[in-house]
Amino acid sequence: MKLNNGEILNSKEPLEELIRQKFPVRTALALLKLARKLDEVLIPAQEVRNGLIRTYGSPNKDNPALIEVRPDSEGFAKYCEELGELLSEEVELVLKPVAIPDTVEVSPATMVALEKFITVA
Repeated sequence: MKLNNGEILNSKEPLEELIRQKFPVRTALALLKLARKLDEVLIPAQEVRNGLIRTYGSPNKDNPALIEVRPDSEGFAKYCEELGELLSEEVELVLKPVAIPDTVEVSPATMVALEKFITVA
């Protein structure tokens, strides 16, 4: 399956939300394997994104421990350009969509974020 880093990043929270629900053993295991497979790509991409924030960001006025890239900052355009490159980078993963029971309640936003990764059985 061909994906880009942005699709994988956008699936992280919805997948975590789904994993917190109870499923039959096979479905639970398949979801866990899916999450781990996506993490193989996600973790390095997040490290690069954090590096971009450190490079182009500055400490928040109210919380100096928080580094942020402000739209009015000098490096904002370059940050956006490099972040766009990172998020659009394509990766090839061998994934089998996970079938979840149609009795599971999932928000439409979660379904949109996970449409490439799950099917409804």
